[in-house]
Amino acid sequence: MTEKTAPPELRRVTTLLLVNLGLSALLALLFLIFHSVLLDYQAAHIGAGADREALSIGLWSRVGGVVVIGLVYVVLLRRIRAGHRRAFVRVLIISVVSLLGIAYLLSTGQYPVWVEVEQAVQAVVLVALLWAVTRPAVRAHFAAPTAPSAATPPR
Repeated sequence: MTEKTAPPELRRVTTLLLVNLGLSALLALLFLIFHSVLLDYQAAHIGAGADREALSIGLWSRVGGVVVIGLVYVVLLRRIRAGHRRAFVRVLIISVVSLLGIAYLLSTGQYPVWVEVEQAVQAVVLVALLWAVTRPAVRAHFAAPTAPSAATPPR
């Protein structure tokens, strides 16, 4: 089996994946630093029935999620560079699911403006990633192999 040469556009995909990961890590770090402030903000916006413990668990889960995503991205980036079709599909799925998650987060209004701004920037990166990964050269690089048809004699 011959190895396909990666198109130059694939570099944009890997760069955008790394930028997305960096933004997620930055937000996780800020969640750690401003944990109490964020809890106070959320509790004030939810009202008297706010369960601070549940809110705190939610913030910690975001930080833990970034650690898991970081590990997944290491493997994903290696497989993307190696030309694995499944990695290509996973990038598409991760981008769409992440955009939906950001849309949900922004619609809840439970975070301060600085978090919403960071999430909006991350959404722009994800849209750019979707655009980059769906370019014809990238799609062609990850195209599913076609089996020779019965009507076509082998050469």
